[in-house]
Amino acid sequence: PLPATAPNMSWAYQELAKLGGWKDTKRTGRASVKVLWQGYDLAKSLESDL
Repeated sequence: PLPATAPNMSWAYQELAKLGGWKDTKRTGRASVKVLWQGYDLAKSLESDL
């Protein structure tokens, strides 16, 4: 089932970053573009495996 409200962009940003291996060790809250693309690629590959 879908959630009652859609997740916001900061949630999507953080989840893609986590999929890409981002740990926020510097506590900046900012992930690199490379990590975001790695997370996006992983999400797309998981989607295609379904």
